[in-house]
Amino acid sequence: MIFEFGNYQKYLQEYLKRLPNQGHGEALKLAKYLGVSSTFVSHVLSGVRMLTPEQGELLSEYLGHSELEADYFFYLIQLERAGTQRLKKYCNLKLSEIKSKSLKLVNRVKAKRLLSDEEKSIFYSSPLYSAVHLYTSTGKGGRSLEEIMTRFELTRARASDIIRFLKDAGIVSEDEGKFHMGTQSTHVPQGSPHLLKHHANWRIKAIQASENLTENELMYTAQVSLSAKDFESIREDLAQTIKKILDKVHTSPADEIACFNLDWIWIKK
Repeated sequence: MIFEFGNYQKYLQEYLKRLPNQGHGEALKLAKYLGVSSTFVSHVLSGVRMLTPEQGELLSEYLGHSELEADYFFYLIQLERAGTQRLKKYCNLKLSEIKSKSLKLVNRVKAKRLLSDEEKSIFYSSPLYSAVHLYTSTGKGGRSLEEIMTRFELTRARASDIIRFLKDAGIVSEDEGKFHMGTQSTHVPQGSPHLLKHHANWRIKAIQASENLTENELMYTAQVSLSAKDFESIREDLAQTIKKILDKVHTSPADEIACFNLDWIWIKK
């Protein structure tokens, strides 16, 4: 969004406008983060006062800017503070270069594909990536960054990093400040080196959730003795059950996210 603006006041005004309740109370949060008064923030937004480069760096951190966005924000600040036409021209040149670079990245076409191994190593490093990815499929109009931060108790910087990765990987898209699940596949095939990490991530989450299990949730563990023939028969029953579950969730209107873990294994030692 920042690359659409030629000065940072309008960018910040638009940023606040897109927040829930049009950013009510956000100016106070910004002031506390920057170590300034709320009056100073109001003056910056109205163009009466200017941000220093140091304050701009802190604000970039708060807003969760990427490196490219932070560079653009920095030169917007420098442009306003520039005291000569020569320096203004230089800042405008840098802004133009950064914007051109951002357009090349945004317009990079990716054919429909599986995640690359490098992307999978990041995506499966934490269950948060798949959880946030799923969450963007809920709600009528997608989910905002603030909703993601609140739902998963994330800092703006962490939520921005996750969303930025999901967007770059093509599995989340953005429309007017709302994020939506994309079309790229995140399927982990049998034998993938990422499969063990994927299973471990969500089983650990399940164990953590067991401490506060609610009455409408279900968790069951049982050790049994049976014949090899019945083992195979039950495995087939479970496979059919999984198919029924997937058929149901694929057509279900999404308003929340859930985790389904299933283990049916021989006890070997």
